[in-house]
Amino acid sequence: MYEIRGVIRAIKLPWKQISKEGGGFPLNTVKRRTVQASILARIYGNVNADEVIGTRVTLKKMYSTTGEVLPFVSARAIKYSIRQALKERGYEVDPFLEDPQATEALRLRDSGRPDRYIDNDLFGYMVTMGRREQAVRRQAPISFSYLRALKDTPIVTEFAARFPRSLETGSNPVPFEVEVADFLGKLNCLIYDYVGDFSIDKRQPGAPQDLPEKLPEEERRRRLRDFLEVLLTPAYVLPRRTNSLNLPEYYASLVTLSYGPLPIYQYFDYDLEEDTVNPEKLDSLKKLRPFADGNCQAILIDYKGVVKDSRGIRISSLSEAIDEILEFYFKPEKEA
Repeated sequence: MYEIRGVIRAIKLPWKQISKEGGGFPLNTVKRRTVQASILARIYGNVNADEVIGTRVTLKKMYSTTGEVLPFVSARAIKYSIRQALKERGYEVDPFLEDPQATEALRLRDSGRPDRYIDNDLFGYMVTMGRREQAVRRQAPISFSYLRALKDTPIVTEFAARFPRSLETGSNPVPFEVEVADFLGKLNCLIYDYVGDFSIDKRQPGAPQDLPEKLPEEERRRRLRDFLEVLLTPAYVLPRRTNSLNLPEYYASLVTLSYGPLPIYQYFDYDLEEDTVNPEKLDSLKKLRPFADGNCQAILIDYKGVVKDSRGIRISSLSEAIDEILEFYFKPEKEA
């Protein structure tokens, strides 16, 4: 036996033995199907406002280690936009529950019904039971990165004014400023294999007793297909659009089908000088062992004719790519 700082005690066993006895760190012997997507998209305007400083509405942005200014759209804004698009397709989304007795920070909470609300299923939830109480939660099967600019981007200030509707003399306009930008960015998405599967959620203390283990496969397929259509078309409008249309303009997408996540995102980039998807990085992607061994698949979707050299990676239409994703995702275990 050994001791770490006199607190944690464990028996030193081989990893396989720990896994067999079921109480330690299980080996990852189960093939977990994973869909990854990386999307190059152009964004105009102020689609994800940050704080208001005086009369200026600022743009969300971050700074690289070399001092570059990189505007971005948050993952929360992307999910909100997709949630609204799914609602327009007839799905129920979480209305949130209010507990008047709770403190202000905990007053509004998720419903925790992934069987009823598609956003609870796809994007997860956390039902808070109170401070210092264990929450009931679902780890989201779908996660997003920021949609972040690929290079240093100038921020421009748009000047505007609000004019009083009254025609009385002496009424003055109220000036304000809005930061805007035009940038090419990249959005990454990771999809695990438990959309519509609540078997883990159901085992949690406090989970609804009538929560099903899984939705019927037909419903799971429908949910995933509609999500993929909204994301990959794109068929969602970014949230800040009072006076302008903020629909992302897609250039190209890379989709991979694998068993477990892979570091694919760094191999999908855009050559701004040549106005094309970078072929050398696609070549590096193909050299990763899972792809070289034929255990993983890669698909390109070219929206604007910017994939000049795919380095042997198949270019598919949007509908073909979605069909292939669904076939892989719901393939019977014996065929996996």
